[in-house]
Amino acid sequence: MIVRYDGQTWCGSVADLRSSDLDSGDVLTAVRGKASPCGVHCPTPDQFHERVGHVHPEMGLRIRTALADAARSRGAVAPQDEKRARLRDRRDAIDVAGQPPRRADAPATDVRALEERVATLRGRITALEECEQDASEERAKLREAAARLSETETTRLAAEEYRDQTRSDRDRREQRMVLDDRIGNLERAARAHLVDRLRDRYERALFALAPTADPFAADPVFAALALLRIGSVAAPVVLDTVPLASPAATATWIEAPVIVCGE
Repeated sequence: MIVRYDGQTWCGSVADLRSSDLDSGDVLTAVRGKASPCGVHCPTPDQFHERVGHVHPEMGLRIRTALADAARSRGAVAPQDEKRARLRDRRDAIDVAGQPPRRADAPATDVRALEERVATLRGRITALEECEQDASEERAKLREAAARLSETETTRLAAEEYRDQTRSDRDRREQRMVLDDRIGNLERAARAHLVDRLRDRYERALFALAPTADPFAADPVFAALALLRIGSVAAPVVLDTVPLASPAATATWIEAPVIVCGE
């Protein structure tokens, strides 16, 4: 780990920035490779680091989820992973992000009645022409009826397309909801499996820090340190507090570099 700020450089497993005006948010942003007032050269944070990479008293730590990520950081897998990945691919292939169809109501005029009127007028015109009589009035009526029929047909087709599209969109949303439910069930089962893999080690690590703590309702700082102890994290952990004897002792305990921003 290399940390640079305001002309100073920190190398190694500990960077104590408590005397600087940097806050932990700036440092965490730099650790995660984004623009920040300081620079941090370190390995890319993983999902486990996202859970416990910033240790402070108000951290909203979901211990079971973080424990499952700790197991994955050690290379553990769950028997549900392969099926969950397949279902995710199926869900993501269902597109529901398109523009909603433009509403179109069914035509008020009966198409069949207009078709019959057009046919009747054509018959009258033919009969008049055969008798060599003037059919101009009927031709005008035919043009009007044909135009209304064309407009009505267009409206009818648009209404049918709207109904079909709406039904298709609803079906796709329902398919995604069903797949989301199945994926959620698999994720919970996978998490439970991974938690069981490391639960004993986590409880032993937490006992060393807080002997009377409830493993899944512990102080978030101690719970995070216990999780870091049993998981594997390469990117530096940002600390707003130093609960152990020193920053160096904390780095040794979690076997990862630390950046201290305040107490």
